[in-house]
Amino acid sequence: MRRSTSFAGFIAFVLGAPLLHAQGPLSPKAPTVPGAPTATIAPNTPTIGPKAPTLVAPTAAPASTPNPTSTTAAPISGPGPISAAGTSGTIANKADVVDEKPKANVYTLQKCLELASARAPQIKMSSARLALAHAQLDEIKWIPWSQWSISGGVAMVPEIRGTGVYSPNGDISISSKLGPAWRIGMEGVVPLYTFGKIEHSTAAAKAAVDVALADVQKTKNLIYHDVRRAYFGLQLAHDGRYLLELAKDRLDEAVKKAEKTDDIDEADLLRIKTYQMEVSARLGEVEKAEIMTLAGLRFLTGVEKPAPFEIPEEPIAPPKKPLVDVLVYLKAASLHRPELKQVKAGLEARTHLVDFQKARLYPDIGLGLAVGYANSPLITDQTNAFAVDHANYLRYGFGIVFRWNLDLLPAAARVRAAEAQLTELRETEKFALGGVGVEVENAYAAAKDAATRERFYGQAEALAKKWVATISAAIAIGTRDDKDIIDPLRSYLTNRYNHLQAIMDLDVAVSQLSLATGDDSVADYQ
Repeated sequence: MRRSTSFAGFIAFVLGAPLLHAQGPLSPKAPTVPGAPTATIAPNTPTIGPKAPTLVAPTAAPASTPNPTSTTAAPISGPGPISAAGTSGTIANKADVVDEKPKANVYTLQKCLELASARAPQIKMSSARLALAHAQLDEIKWIPWSQWSISGGVAMVPEIRGTGVYSPNGDISISSKLGPAWRIGMEGVVPLYTFGKIEHSTAAAKAAVDVALADVQKTKNLIYHDVRRAYFGLQLAHDGRYLLELAKDRLDEAVKKAEKTDDIDEADLLRIKTYQMEVSARLGEVEKAEIMTLAGLRFLTGVEKPAPFEIPEEPIAPPKKPLVDVLVYLKAASLHRPELKQVKAGLEARTHLVDFQKARLYPDIGLGLAVGYANSPLITDQTNAFAVDHANYLRYGFGIVFRWNLDLLPAAARVRAAEAQLTELRETEKFALGGVGVEVENAYAAAKDAATRERFYGQAEALAKKWVATISAAIAIGTRDDKDIIDPLRSYLTNRYNHLQAIMDLDVAVSQLSLATGDDSVADYQ
Protein backbone atom coordinates (compact mmCIF):
# COMPACT_ATOMS: atom_id res chain seq x y z
CA MET A 1 0.00 0.00 0.00
CA ARG A 2 1.33 3.46 -0.96
CA ARG A 3 1.90 5.71 2.04
CA SER A 4 2.62 9.45 2.05
CA THR A 5 5.86 10.22 3.82
CA SER A 6 4.28 12.86 6.11
CA PHE A 7 0.61 11.91 5.93
CA ALA A 8 0.31 11.09 9.66
CA GLY A 9 1.84 14.42 10.63
CA PHE A 10 -0.55 16.29 8.34
CA ILE A 11 -3.54 14.48 9.84
CA ALA A 12 -2.45 15.44 13.35
CA PHE A 13 -2.56 19.12 12.40
CA VAL A 14 -5.65 19.30 10.24
CA LEU A 15 -8.17 17.22 12.15
CA GLY A 16 -8.79 20.03 14.62
CA ALA A 17 -9.86 22.48 11.93
CA PRO A 18 -13.23 20.90 11.02
CA LEU A 19 -14.22 21.20 14.66
CA LEU A 20 -13.80 24.97 14.62
CA HIS A 21 -17.42 25.84 14.01
CA ALA A 22 -19.61 28.20 16.03
CA GLN A 23 -21.11 26.62 19.12
CA GLY A 24 -23.50 29.37 20.22
CA PRO A 25 -23.06 31.82 23.09
CA LEU A 26 -20.28 31.33 25.58
CA SER A 27 -22.87 31.09 28.35
CA PRO A 28 -26.64 30.93 28.68
CA LYS A 29 -28.60 34.09 29.31
CA ALA A 30 -30.13 34.70 32.70
CA PRO A 31 -33.59 33.14 32.92
CA THR A 32 -36.38 35.67 32.75
CA VAL A 33 -39.40 35.26 34.98
CA PRO A 34 -42.40 37.58 34.52
CA GLY A 35 -42.92 39.79 37.53
CA ALA A 36 -39.61 38.90 39.14
CA PRO A 37 -36.42 40.96 39.03
CA THR A 38 -34.10 39.86 36.30
CA ALA A 39 -30.42 40.33 35.77
CA THR A 40 -29.22 42.97 33.38
CA ILE A 41 -26.55 41.32 31.33
CA ALA A 42 -23.59 43.11 29.79
CA PRO A 43 -23.33 43.29 25.96
CA ASN A 44 -23.78 39.93 24.27
CA THR A 45 -20.78 37.71 24.73
CA PRO A 46 -19.36 36.65 21.39
CA THR A 47 -19.16 33.09 20.22
CA ILE A 48 -15.93 31.38 19.40
CA GLY A 49 -15.22 28.10 17.83
CA PRO A 50 -13.95 25.00 19.59
CA LYS A 51 -10.32 24.74 20.42
CA ALA A 52 -8.06 22.15 18.89
CA PRO A 53 -5.31 20.66 21.08
CA THR A 54 -1.80 21.82 20.51
CA LEU A 55 0.77 19.59 18.90
CA VAL A 56 4.39 19.63 19.95
CA ALA A 57 7.18 17.32 18.90
CA PRO A 58 9.47 16.21 21.72
CA THR A 59 11.64 13.13 21.70
CA ALA A 60 10.10 9.70 21.82
CA ALA A 61 8.64 8.56 25.13
CA PRO A 62 6.89 5.38 26.23
CA ALA A 63 3.12 5.34 26.03
CA SER A 64 1.38 6.65 29.12
CA THR A 65 -1.82 5.25 30.56
CA PRO A 66 -4.06 8.05 31.84
CA ASN A 67 -6.84 7.43 34.31
CA PRO A 68 -10.03 7.10 32.23
CA THR A 69 -12.09 8.67 35.02
CA SER A 70 -9.97 11.78 35.33
CA THR A 71 -11.42 15.07 34.15
CA THR A 72 -8.11 16.91 34.08
CA ALA A 73 -6.40 17.19 30.71
CA ALA A 74 -2.89 15.71 30.68
CA PRO A 75 -0.37 15.32 27.87
CA ILE A 76 -0.57 12.22 25.74
CA SER A 77 2.82 10.87 24.92
CA GLY A 78 3.87 7.85 23.03
CA PRO A 79 6.02 6.81 20.10
CA GLY A 80 4.41 7.24 16.78
CA PRO A 81 4.69 9.39 13.64
CA ILE A 82 2.05 11.98 14.59
CA SER A 83 4.14 15.11 14.13
CA ALA A 84 4.84 16.89 10.87
CA ALA A 85 8.36 15.54 10.79
CA GLY A 86 7.21 12.00 11.30
CA THR A 87 8.83 11.69 14.74
CA SER A 88 7.12 10.76 17.97
CA GLY A 89 4.80 13.49 19.22
CA THR A 90 2.88 14.74 22.23
CA ILE A 91 -0.51 16.40 22.38
CA ALA A 92 -0.06 19.11 25.00
CA ASN A 93 -2.51 21.41 26.71
CA LYS A 94 -2.02 25.11 27.36
CA ALA A 95 -1.52 24.46 31.06
CA ASP A 96 1.59 22.38 30.31
CA VAL A 97 3.49 25.19 28.57
CA VAL A 98 2.22 28.25 30.43
CA ASP A 99 4.76 30.98 31.05
CA GLU A 100 5.61 31.05 34.75
CA LYS A 101 7.10 34.57 34.71
CA PRO A 102 5.01 37.11 36.63
CA LYS A 103 3.55 39.91 34.54
CA ALA A 104 2.63 43.45 35.47
CA ASN A 105 -0.99 44.62 35.40
CA VAL A 106 -2.38 41.09 35.69
CA TYR A 107 -5.97 41.11 36.90
CA THR A 108 -7.32 37.97 38.55
CA LEU A 109 -11.03 37.30 38.82
CA GLN A 110 -11.04 38.39 42.46
CA LYS A 111 -9.22 41.62 41.62
CA CYS A 112 -11.68 42.35 38.82
CA LEU A 113 -14.59 41.87 41.23
CA GLU A 114 -13.00 44.19 43.78
CA LEU A 115 -12.38 46.88 41.17
CA ALA A 116 -15.93 46.57 39.84
CA SER A 117 -17.33 46.89 43.37
CA ALA A 118 -15.38 50.13 43.85
CA ARG A 119 -15.72 51.66 40.38
CA ALA A 120 -18.77 50.34 38.54
CA PRO A 121 -21.13 53.25 37.71
CA GLN A 122 -24.22 51.14 38.42
CA ILE A 123 -23.04 50.44 41.98
CA LYS A 124 -22.25 54.10 42.54
CA MET A 125 -25.73 55.02 41.31
CA SER A 126 -27.40 52.60 43.74
CA SER A 127 -25.14 53.88 46.56
CA ALA A 128 -26.29 57.42 45.78
CA ARG A 129 -29.92 56.26 46.05
CA LEU A 130 -29.07 54.76 49.44
CA ALA A 131 -27.60 58.09 50.56
CA LEU A 132 -30.81 59.79 49.40
CA ALA A 133 -32.92 57.39 51.49
CA HIS A 134 -30.77 58.11 54.56
CA ALA A 135 -31.18 61.86 54.01
CA GLN A 136 -34.95 61.48 53.73
CA LEU A 137 -34.98 59.45 56.95
CA ASP A 138 -33.08 62.21 58.78
CA GLU A 139 -35.49 64.81 57.40
CA ILE A 140 -38.55 62.90 58.58
CA LYS A 141 -37.02 62.33 62.02
CA TRP A 142 -36.48 66.04 62.66
CA ILE A 143 -39.56 67.58 60.99
CA PRO A 144 -41.89 67.15 64.05
CA TRP A 145 -39.33 68.82 66.32
CA SER A 146 -38.52 71.66 63.95
CA GLN A 147 -41.83 73.56 64.03
CA TRP A 148 -40.20 76.76 65.21
CA SER A 149 -39.95 80.17 63.60
CA ILE A 150 -38.26 83.45 64.43
CA SER A 151 -38.96 86.90 62.98
CA GLY A 152 -37.87 90.46 63.60
CA GLY A 153 -36.74 93.71 62.04
CA VAL A 154 -35.29 97.24 62.44
CA ALA A 155 -36.98 100.48 61.33
CA MET A 156 -36.88 104.28 61.76
CA VAL A 157 -39.89 105.69 63.65
CA PRO A 158 -40.90 109.28 64.64
CA GLU A 159 -40.96 110.44 68.22
CA ILE A 160 -44.31 109.78 69.93
CA ARG A 161 -44.90 110.78 73.52
CA GLY A 162 -47.82 110.45 75.89
CA THR A 163 -50.18 107.87 77.36
CA GLY A 164 -53.53 106.38 76.50
CA VAL A 165 -55.13 109.47 78.12
CA TYR A 166 -53.11 112.35 76.75
CA SER A 167 -50.42 112.87 74.09
CA PRO A 168 -48.85 116.19 73.05
CA ASN A 169 -48.33 114.80 69.57
CA GLY A 170 -51.99 114.48 68.80
CA ASP A 171 -53.48 111.79 66.56
CA ILE A 172 -50.88 112.26 63.83
CA SER A 173 -47.30 112.88 64.72
CA ILE A 174 -45.81 115.86 62.95
CA SER A 175 -42.44 115.51 64.65
CA SER A 176 -39.45 115.48 62.35
CA LYS A 177 -37.36 113.71 64.93
CA LEU A 178 -36.71 110.08 63.88
CA GLY A 179 -35.03 107.23 65.73
CA PRO A 180 -34.41 103.48 65.45
CA ALA A 181 -36.81 100.79 66.66
CA TRP A 182 -36.40 97.01 66.60
CA ARG A 183 -38.45 93.93 67.29
CA ILE A 184 -37.78 90.14 67.50
CA GLY A 185 -40.01 87.20 68.29
CA MET A 186 -39.90 83.38 68.34
CA GLU A 187 -42.67 80.81 68.56
CA GLY A 188 -43.09 77.09 68.07
CA VAL A 189 -44.75 73.84 69.11
CA VAL A 190 -43.33 70.75 70.83
CA PRO A 191 -45.47 67.75 69.76
CA LEU A 192 -47.08 65.85 72.61
CA TYR A 193 -49.47 63.49 70.84
CA THR A 194 -49.98 63.05 67.10
CA PHE A 195 -52.03 59.81 66.98
CA GLY A 196 -49.03 57.91 65.52
CA LYS A 197 -47.96 60.29 62.76
CA ILE A 198 -44.37 60.54 64.01
CA GLU A 199 -43.91 56.82 64.69
CA HIS A 200 -45.40 55.59 61.41
CA SER A 201 -43.64 58.14 59.19
CA THR A 202 -40.26 57.36 60.76
CA ALA A 203 -40.79 53.59 60.46
CA ALA A 204 -41.76 53.97 56.78
CA ALA A 205 -38.60 55.99 56.11
CA LYS A 206 -36.44 53.33 57.81
CA ALA A 207 -38.03 50.66 55.64
CA ALA A 208 -37.24 52.79 52.59
CA VAL A 209 -33.58 52.74 53.65
CA ASP A 210 -33.73 48.93 53.80
CA VAL A 211 -35.16 48.90 50.26
CA ALA A 212 -32.29 51.06 49.01
CA LEU A 213 -29.74 48.91 50.84
CA ALA A 214 -31.07 45.76 49.20
CA ASP A 215 -30.96 47.58 45.85
CA VAL A 216 -27.21 48.16 46.35
CA GLN A 217 -26.68 44.45 46.97
CA LYS A 218 -28.82 43.52 43.97
CA THR A 219 -26.77 45.80 41.75
CA LYS A 220 -23.52 44.33 43.07
CA ASN A 221 -24.73 40.80 42.35
CA LEU A 222 -25.60 41.76 38.78
CA ILE A 223 -22.22 43.43 38.26
CA TYR A 224 -20.36 40.44 39.71
CA HIS A 225 -22.20 38.13 37.33
CA ASP A 226 -21.35 40.35 34.37
CA VAL A 227 -17.70 40.47 35.42
CA ARG A 228 -17.53 36.68 35.68
CA ARG A 229 -19.16 36.21 32.29
CA ALA A 230 -16.71 38.60 30.66
CA TYR A 231 -13.73 37.13 32.52
CA PHE A 232 -14.56 33.54 31.57
CA GLY A 233 -15.24 34.66 28.01
CA LEU A 234 -11.82 36.31 27.85
CA GLN A 235 -10.21 33.17 29.28
CA LEU A 236 -11.85 31.01 26.64
CA ALA A 237 -10.90 33.47 23.91
CA HIS A 238 -7.26 33.40 25.05
CA ASP A 239 -7.31 29.60 25.08
CA GLY A 240 -8.80 29.61 21.60
CA ARG A 241 -6.17 32.01 20.28
CA TYR A 242 -3.39 29.96 21.85
CA LEU A 243 -4.57 26.73 20.27
CA LEU A 244 -5.46 28.21 16.89
CA GLU A 245 -2.14 30.01 16.52
CA LEU A 246 -0.20 26.86 17.31
CA ALA A 247 -2.33 24.89 14.86
CA LYS A 248 -1.84 27.58 12.21
CA ASP A 249 1.94 27.60 12.65
CA ARG A 250 2.12 23.83 12.37
CA LEU A 251 -0.18 23.81 9.36
CA ASP A 252 2.00 26.41 7.65
CA GLU A 253 5.02 24.26 8.34
CA ALA A 254 3.24 21.13 7.16
CA VAL A 255 2.20 22.79 3.88
CA LYS A 256 5.76 23.90 3.19
CA LYS A 257 7.12 20.42 3.81
CA ALA A 258 4.36 18.79 1.78
CA GLU A 259 5.06 21.03 -1.20
CA LYS A 260 8.67 19.91 -1.11
CA THR A 261 7.71 16.21 -1.03
CA ASP A 262 7.57 14.55 -4.44
CA ASP A 263 5.21 11.68 -3.62
CA ILE A 264 2.60 13.67 -1.65
CA ASP A 265 -0.98 12.99 -2.66
CA GLU A 266 -2.44 16.15 -4.24
CA ALA A 267 -5.80 15.56 -2.54
CA ASP A 268 -4.15 15.41 0.88
CA LEU A 269 -2.26 18.64 0.17
CA LEU A 270 -5.48 20.41 -0.83
CA ARG A 271 -7.17 19.18 2.35
CA ILE A 272 -4.37 20.61 4.47
CA LYS A 273 -4.49 23.99 2.69
CA THR A 274 -8.27 24.11 3.09
CA TYR A 275 -8.01 23.52 6.81
CA GLN A 276 -5.18 26.05 6.96
CA MET A 277 -7.50 28.76 5.63
CA GLU A 278 -10.30 27.74 8.01
CA VAL A 279 -8.01 28.03 11.01
CA SER A 280 -6.82 31.46 9.83
CA ALA A 281 -10.44 32.58 9.43
CA ARG A 282 -11.30 31.47 12.98
CA LEU A 283 -8.54 33.66 14.40
CA GLY A 284 -10.61 36.70 13.45
CA GLU A 285 -13.54 35.34 15.43
CA VAL A 286 -11.32 34.79 18.45
CA GLU A 287 -9.94 38.33 18.14
CA LYS A 288 -13.50 39.68 18.12
CA ALA A 289 -14.26 37.73 21.30
CA GLU A 290 -11.16 39.10 22.99
CA ILE A 291 -11.96 42.69 22.06
CA MET A 292 -15.59 42.51 23.21
CA THR A 293 -14.95 40.71 26.49
CA LEU A 294 -11.94 42.89 27.30
CA ALA A 295 -13.97 46.03 26.60
CA GLY A 296 -16.64 44.79 29.00
CA LEU A 297 -14.07 44.06 31.71
CA ARG A 298 -12.43 47.46 31.26
CA PHE A 299 -15.79 49.21 31.59
CA LEU A 300 -16.87 47.27 34.67
CA THR A 301 -13.50 47.54 36.45
CA GLY A 302 -12.77 51.13 35.43
CA VAL A 303 -9.39 50.32 33.87
CA GLU A 304 -9.39 52.60 30.86
CA LYS A 305 -7.13 52.58 27.86
CA PRO A 306 -4.20 52.88 27.32
CA ALA A 307 -3.54 51.23 30.70
CA PRO A 308 -2.59 47.57 30.09
CA PHE A 309 -5.07 44.90 31.13
CA GLU A 310 -4.12 41.22 31.24
CA ILE A 311 -5.50 38.17 32.98
CA PRO A 312 -3.41 35.26 34.28
CA GLU A 313 -2.21 32.83 31.62
CA GLU A 314 -4.01 29.80 32.97
CA PRO A 315 -6.67 27.56 31.43
CA ILE A 316 -10.29 27.88 32.35
CA ALA A 317 -11.19 25.69 35.34
CA PRO A 318 -14.47 24.50 36.93
CA PRO A 319 -15.79 25.89 40.26
CA LYS A 320 -14.42 24.64 43.55
CA LYS A 321 -17.69 23.66 45.18
CA PRO A 322 -19.76 20.75 43.87
CA LEU A 323 -23.48 21.21 43.39
CA VAL A 324 -25.79 20.24 46.24
CA ASP A 325 -29.53 19.62 46.38
CA VAL A 326 -31.74 22.27 44.80
CA LEU A 327 -33.64 22.70 48.07
CA VAL A 328 -30.48 24.17 49.60
CA TYR A 329 -30.38 26.85 46.90
CA LEU A 330 -34.09 27.58 47.24
CA LYS A 331 -33.63 28.09 50.98
CA ALA A 332 -30.60 30.31 50.32
CA ALA A 333 -32.66 32.41 47.91
CA SER A 334 -35.36 32.94 50.53
CA LEU A 335 -32.69 34.21 52.93
CA HIS A 336 -30.29 36.13 50.70
CA ARG A 337 -32.08 37.23 47.54
CA PRO A 338 -32.01 41.06 47.69
CA GLU A 339 -35.18 41.41 45.62
CA LEU A 340 -37.12 39.50 48.28
CA LYS A 341 -35.59 41.73 50.96
CA GLN A 342 -36.75 44.72 48.96
CA VAL A 343 -40.30 43.42 48.77
CA LYS A 344 -40.34 42.64 52.49
CA ALA A 345 -39.07 46.13 53.37
CA GLY A 346 -41.52 47.65 50.90
CA LEU A 347 -44.40 45.85 52.58
CA GLU A 348 -43.32 47.23 55.92
CA ALA A 349 -43.09 50.73 54.49
CA ARG A 350 -46.52 50.50 52.84
CA THR A 351 -48.10 49.22 56.06
CA HIS A 352 -46.77 52.18 58.02
CA LEU A 353 -47.90 54.58 55.28
CA VAL A 354 -51.46 53.27 55.61
CA ASP A 355 -51.35 53.89 59.36
CA PHE A 356 -49.85 57.32 58.74
CA GLN A 357 -52.68 58.32 56.41
CA LYS A 358 -55.21 57.15 59.01
CA ALA A 359 -53.46 59.21 61.68
CA ARG A 360 -53.83 62.33 59.51
CA LEU A 361 -57.58 62.18 60.17
CA TYR A 362 -56.90 63.35 63.73
CA PRO A 363 -55.43 66.60 65.13
CA ASP A 364 -51.92 67.25 66.37
CA ILE A 365 -51.61 68.19 70.06
CA GLY A 366 -48.55 69.94 71.42
CA LEU A 367 -47.01 72.40 73.81
CA GLY A 368 -46.95 75.90 72.30
CA LEU A 369 -44.22 78.36 73.30
CA ALA A 370 -43.82 82.03 72.31
CA VAL A 371 -41.52 84.88 73.28
CA GLY A 372 -41.18 88.42 71.87
CA TYR A 373 -39.31 91.66 72.54
CA ALA A 374 -39.63 95.18 71.04
CA ASN A 375 -37.93 98.48 71.85
CA SER A 376 -38.52 101.99 70.44
CA PRO A 377 -36.60 104.66 72.43
CA LEU A 378 -38.48 107.61 70.86
CA ILE A 379 -41.89 106.15 71.66
CA THR A 380 -43.17 106.35 75.19
CA ASP A 381 -43.31 102.99 76.95
CA GLN A 382 -46.88 102.39 78.12
CA THR A 383 -46.86 101.11 81.69
CA ASN A 384 -50.61 100.66 81.89
CA ALA A 385 -51.43 96.97 81.81
CA PHE A 386 -54.58 97.67 79.80
CA ALA A 387 -52.82 99.74 77.17
CA VAL A 388 -51.70 97.85 74.07
CA ASP A 389 -48.12 98.80 73.30
CA HIS A 390 -46.62 97.45 70.06
CA ALA A 391 -43.50 99.55 70.31
CA ASN A 392 -42.07 98.54 73.68
CA TYR A 393 -42.79 95.14 75.19
CA LEU A 394 -41.43 91.84 76.51
CA ARG A 395 -43.94 89.02 76.09
CA TYR A 396 -43.71 85.27 76.66
CA GLY A 397 -46.07 82.43 77.26
CA PHE A 398 -46.79 78.72 76.79
CA GLY A 399 -49.80 76.41 76.74
CA ILE A 400 -51.44 73.35 75.21
CA VAL A 401 -52.32 73.91 71.55
CA PHE A 402 -53.71 71.80 68.74
CA ARG A 403 -53.95 71.95 64.98
CA TRP A 404 -56.51 70.05 62.96
CA ASN A 405 -56.76 70.01 59.19
CA LEU A 406 -60.44 69.39 58.40
CA ASP A 407 -59.95 67.95 54.87
CA LEU A 408 -61.58 64.71 56.06
CA LEU A 409 -62.96 63.53 52.72
CA PRO A 410 -59.66 63.89 50.80
CA ALA A 411 -57.89 62.26 53.76
CA ALA A 412 -60.24 59.25 53.58
CA ALA A 413 -59.44 58.92 49.88
CA ARG A 414 -55.72 58.97 50.67
CA VAL A 415 -56.26 56.11 53.14
CA ARG A 416 -57.98 54.00 50.48
CA ALA A 417 -55.16 54.72 48.00
CA ALA A 418 -52.51 53.63 50.52
CA GLU A 419 -54.44 50.43 51.26
CA ALA A 420 -54.68 49.65 47.54
CA GLN A 421 -50.91 50.08 47.14
CA LEU A 422 -50.33 47.77 50.11
CA THR A 423 -52.57 45.10 48.59
CA GLU A 424 -50.76 45.39 45.26
CA LEU A 425 -47.37 44.91 46.92
CA ARG A 426 -48.60 41.86 48.85
CA GLU A 427 -49.61 40.21 45.59
CA THR A 428 -46.28 41.25 44.08
CA GLU A 429 -44.52 39.45 46.93
CA LYS A 430 -46.36 36.22 46.12
CA PHE A 431 -45.51 36.59 42.45
CA ALA A 432 -41.86 37.36 43.21
CA LEU A 433 -41.50 34.34 45.48
CA GLY A 434 -42.70 32.06 42.70
CA GLY A 435 -40.52 33.82 40.11
CA VAL A 436 -37.39 33.54 42.25
CA GLY A 437 -38.06 29.83 42.72
CA VAL A 438 -38.29 29.38 38.95
CA GLU A 439 -35.04 31.30 38.43
CA VAL A 440 -33.22 29.15 40.98
CA GLU A 441 -34.48 25.90 39.49
CA ASN A 442 -33.61 27.01 35.95
CA ALA A 443 -30.11 28.02 37.00
CA TYR A 444 -29.70 24.79 38.92
CA ALA A 445 -30.82 22.71 35.93
CA ALA A 446 -28.31 24.52 33.69
CA ALA A 447 -25.52 23.99 36.21
CA LYS A 448 -26.46 20.33 36.68
CA ASP A 449 -26.41 19.75 32.92
CA ALA A 450 -23.04 21.49 32.57
CA ALA A 451 -21.59 19.51 35.49
CA THR A 452 -22.71 16.24 33.93
CA ARG A 453 -21.21 17.17 30.58
CA GLU A 454 -17.99 18.35 32.21
CA ARG A 455 -17.57 15.05 34.08
CA PHE A 456 -18.27 12.67 31.20
CA TYR A 457 -16.50 14.73 28.53
CA GLY A 458 -13.48 14.77 30.83
CA GLN A 459 -13.59 10.99 31.07
CA ALA A 460 -14.06 10.73 27.30
CA GLU A 461 -11.06 13.01 26.78
CA ALA A 462 -8.89 10.82 29.03
CA LEU A 463 -9.98 7.66 27.21
CA ALA A 464 -9.33 9.29 23.85
CA LYS A 465 -5.82 10.20 25.00
CA LYS A 466 -5.18 6.60 25.90
CA TRP A 467 -6.55 5.55 22.51
CA VAL A 468 -4.24 7.97 20.68
CA ALA A 469 -1.23 6.79 22.71
CA THR A 470 -2.03 3.14 21.97
CA ILE A 471 -2.40 3.67 18.22
CA SER A 472 0.72 5.85 18.12
CA ALA A 473 2.74 3.08 19.77
CA ALA A 474 1.38 0.53 17.29
CA ILE A 475 2.28 2.78 14.35
CA ALA A 476 5.79 3.19 15.71
CA ILE A 477 6.45 -0.57 15.69
CA GLY A 478 4.77 -1.04 12.32
CA THR A 479 1.68 -3.02 13.33
CA ARG A 480 -0.65 -0.18 12.38
CA ASP A 481 -0.91 2.04 9.35
CA ASP A 482 -0.53 5.84 9.61
CA LYS A 483 -4.14 6.49 8.67
CA ASP A 484 -5.35 4.55 11.74
CA ILE A 485 -4.52 7.60 13.86
CA ILE A 486 -7.38 9.58 12.27
CA ASP A 487 -10.30 8.24 14.33
CA PRO A 488 -8.65 8.36 17.80
CA LEU A 489 -7.22 11.83 17.17
CA ARG A 490 -10.54 13.14 15.91
CA SER A 491 -12.20 11.68 19.03
CA TYR A 492 -9.65 13.37 21.28
CA LEU A 493 -10.01 16.78 19.62
CA THR A 494 -13.80 16.62 19.76
CA ASN A 495 -13.95 15.59 23.40
CA ARG A 496 -11.23 18.06 24.36
CA TYR A 497 -13.28 20.94 22.98
CA ASN A 498 -16.52 19.62 24.46
CA HIS A 499 -14.81 19.40 27.84
CA LEU A 500 -13.59 23.00 27.67
CA GLN A 501 -17.00 24.24 26.55
CA ALA A 502 -18.66 22.33 29.39
CA ILE A 503 -16.29 23.93 31.91
CA MET A 504 -17.20 27.35 30.52
CA ASP A 505 -20.91 26.57 30.72
CA LEU A 506 -20.53 25.26 34.28
CA ASP A 507 -18.67 28.37 35.45
CA VAL A 508 -21.30 30.70 34.04
CA ALA A 509 -24.20 28.52 35.25
CA VAL A 510 -22.82 28.52 38.79
CA SER A 511 -22.45 32.31 38.60
CA GLN A 512 -26.07 32.48 37.44
CA LEU A 513 -27.06 30.23 40.34
CA SER A 514 -25.25 32.59 42.71
CA LEU A 515 -27.19 35.48 41.19
CA ALA A 516 -30.50 33.61 41.49
CA THR A 517 -29.92 32.76 45.17
CA GLY A 518 -28.36 36.10 46.13
CA ASP A 519 -25.57 34.18 47.89
CA ASP A 520 -22.21 35.16 46.40
CA SER A 521 -20.43 32.32 48.21
CA VAL A 522 -22.04 29.87 45.76
CA ALA A 523 -19.74 31.22 43.01
CA ASP A 524 -16.40 30.01 44.37
CA TYR A 525 -13.78 29.50 41.69
CA GLN A 526 -10.23 28.20 41.71
